[in-house]
Amino acid sequence: MQVTGWKREQTAMLVFAVLAIITSAISGYWAASFLVWLLVYVVWKAFEFRSFYDWYMSGASKHKVPENHGVFESITCQVINNKNQTKEAQKRNKYLLKQFVTTAQALPFATLLLNQRFEIQWCNHIAQEILGINDSDANTKIDNIIREPEFVELLNTGKKDQETKLPHFKDRDKSIHMRLIKIHKDRYLMVARDISAQEALQKSRKAFVANASHELRTPLTVISGYLEMLQSSEHMNDEWSEAIDQAKEQASRMSIIISDMLKLSRIEHDRVIPSQDAEVPMPELLNGLFNDIKNGADSRDHVMEAEINSSLYVKGDSSEITSICLNLMHNALIHTPKGTEVVVRWFEQNGEANFWVADNGPGIDAKHLPHLTERFYRVDNSKDRNHQSTGLGLAIVKHICLKHSARFEIDSTLGEGTTFKVIFPKHRTSLEA
Repeated sequence: MQVTGWKREQTAMLVFAVLAIITSAISGYWAASFLVWLLVYVVWKAFEFRSFYDWYMSGASKHKVPENHGVFESITCQVINNKNQTKEAQKRNKYLLKQFVTTAQALPFATLLLNQRFEIQWCNHIAQEILGINDSDANTKIDNIIREPEFVELLNTGKKDQETKLPHFKDRDKSIHMRLIKIHKDRYLMVARDISAQEALQKSRKAFVANASHELRTPLTVISGYLEMLQSSEHMNDEWSEAIDQAKEQASRMSIIISDMLKLSRIEHDRVIPSQDAEVPMPELLNGLFNDIKNGADSRDHVMEAEINSSLYVKGDSSEITSICLNLMHNALIHTPKGTEVVVRWFEQNGEANFWVADNGPGIDAKHLPHLTERFYRVDNSKDRNHQSTGLGLAIVKHICLKHSARFEIDSTLGEGTTFKVIFPKHRTSLEA
């Protein structure tokens, strides 16, 4: 349209030039004729410009379009088209905004939009119930309302995705889980939910497991004591001696199962409670564990190797990460036959810390892989393979990985071996020079 308008403008200019030439030829005053017609053209365009300006400044109504020609006519049409497109876009945005508000109001947790200064731009209704924030708090800095030190620290970190746990503003015995997500360079989404019920359930489960374990340990200790007395008796015949040895072995195994159940219950409980993470000296830790296991009785029939990056560290709970390493190395020994080669690797890849335990044993059928982290699941139920296994080791590894935002992967091919991989995310990985 601009090209057509400019062509029409050129045609008008040509007409004015021809009129000026004709007038000059008739009057004989060439300069005066050209100046007169040029002045007429300028006045005409000035009038069109003033009409366009008044129309545009008064709202550019399509019902009061000024009579313009050439360039100004094209500009007027373009303004009307742009205005129509803007109205359509506003209509679509209004619909989308309405859908977002309706959806956000239906969410079962508090949802807030914050600007780059952490001022409240919008909140849903449940924010009043969970955080004590409502529409009247718009444009108020959220740390003026929520003054907990943990929350203020979360705002000051500047990371894209942060979360913390705070006491409920009405009841300090209740807990709220808060998550701050950076969705734009100057916009944040904050989500908060009441986790009191989940914590109460976790505590109840932990108390139940602890009480049940305690009640089991007491008679188990008595039984184990009497079995040890019978084992040490000089008057026990061979037939009974073998049965007592088996009973003592199963009593010891049951004691290990109880310990693993307590450990798993604690890890599950602690997943809803942020732990105090610290930098774990993995090279020293892994070297110590590897040497202890390599010199132990379980590894004397295996070939063990280690590849450990001495400058790679990870941030997390030291005791839980130790449990991951021990479980995976121990599993590789007790579930593979004599002569199997076991390789422990600790290395960095794509900015992530990797702990791999690989063996060249018989491998695991693909149908079992999705179930290996289930409690008490066993690939082989034979007595020879399971007398040292509780069936809880990989479940413990899985839950510790979840708590540390790490990935737990199992690669295995029948006849070629198995590799257990724990991959810690970049924000937990550090390389020292």
